[in-house]
Amino acid sequence: MSQEQSQRMQSMCESAKAHVDDLLVLLSKSKMLSILYTMNCDPAPMRFSEIKKSVNSSSTTVARRLGELEDHGLVTRTAFATVPPTVMYELTEDAVSLQPSLESMFEWVLNRADGTV
Repeated sequence: MSQEQSQRMQSMCESAKAHVDDLLVLLSKSKMLSILYTMNCDPAPMRFSEIKKSVNSSSTTVARRLGELEDHGLVTRTAFATVPPTVMYELTEDAVSLQPSLESMFEWVLNRADGTV
């Protein structure tokens, strides 16, 4: 890393530390990355049951994570007045813009698992 890159990184770290910490705490929660990955793979709005099945987790965990994602502006929840109620979840533009960073992280992990790094 060059000195210029190092200074830039340090400057970013100092000014954004609290926000970065908040994001890392959010993303480190159980099934959070799995939910984001699942929703990114299918750009259409998804039903709760589709997400739950895909991430193989309890209803409680998935509901909590979707609520947290909604609170952080990363997911929108749309309820339809049907019987039974239909609820759809969709990634917001902020969540979509986060995906390249998450993909880079996943790629890094896979490369290390393959022993190529």
